[in-house]
Amino acid sequence: MMRLLSSLLLPFLLAACSQETDRQLRDCGDCPELVLLEGGSFMRGAESGDPAADESEQPHHEVNIERPFAIAAHHVTVKDFDAFTAATGHETGPGCYAFTDDGWRMDENANWRAPGFLQTPLDPVVCVSWHDATAYAAWMSARTGKTYRLPSEAEWEFAARGGFKEGNFWGDDGTQVCTFANVNDITAKNKTAKAAENCTDGFLYTSPAGHFRPNPFGIHDAIGNAWVWLADCWHGDYRTSPRDGSAHLADNCERRVLRGGSWTDTPGPVRIGARESRPSHGRYSIAGFRLSRDAD
Repeated sequence: MMRLLSSLLLPFLLAACSQETDRQLRDCGDCPELVLLEGGSFMRGAESGDPAADESEQPHHEVNIERPFAIAAHHVTVKDFDAFTAATGHETGPGCYAFTDDGWRMDENANWRAPGFLQTPLDPVVCVSWHDATAYAAWMSARTGKTYRLPSEAEWEFAARGGFKEGNFWGDDGTQVCTFANVNDITAKNKTAKAAENCTDGFLYTSPAGHFRPNPFGIHDAIGNAWVWLADCWHGDYRTSPRDGSAHLADNCERRVLRGGSWTDTPGPVRIGARESRPSHGRYSIAGFRLSRDAD
């Protein structure tokens, strides 16, 4: 009964939360649409004994975002990144880890313009490294006079949760995943993966940014479509991570955190808490980025 009641009330709760918390802003005509968040607290990490989680999600703890920040409502798109490379001459370098006729492997011919599948200009740019993403953020900072950057892992999760302190913001109904996210669905089963979420989102690869319903904060593709590079260094678990929303950094940081999932992932339930790490110089057809910036 409680689960049925929750599913009936969820659309109203999402709408009410969105109306109360969204504060959209844009620094220039072609700058990203940002959502200003005042901060707050949430529970990060998995409860001990959670069969879907691994050691990297331990321990379960509270994080309190102490400062307001703005985060992009959408991933950086192919069109956005094309404008950046045209303006700066930035080159990403050759090669991308992509899905090929021989399965997942490094494809020296793949790049952000040709990640191994067709994209529209409004799809999230993929096959970009952490260094490419931070170069883009620096370009945006120079253009606007604002401090653009990659979100910290805590900021990303706070924004992705959309005001829900635990669990996924769409509730316990797994069929609702495809209303909000481009994930490893029935469309992809036995094509790019051998298991799938029990729903259909209509896309085998990436989808245009903003195609799916946003979370209660107005963040589109909070889950799915493309993993996003974050500012944090990879530390393997949360034991020494900051509790104030700042990025977890280190000297000689070679691996960075990715969050959010993508159009194809390992089998299992889609969870906001899932974490990955990759070398900061790596490029992957499942990974892109979104920007954040300091609040004024």
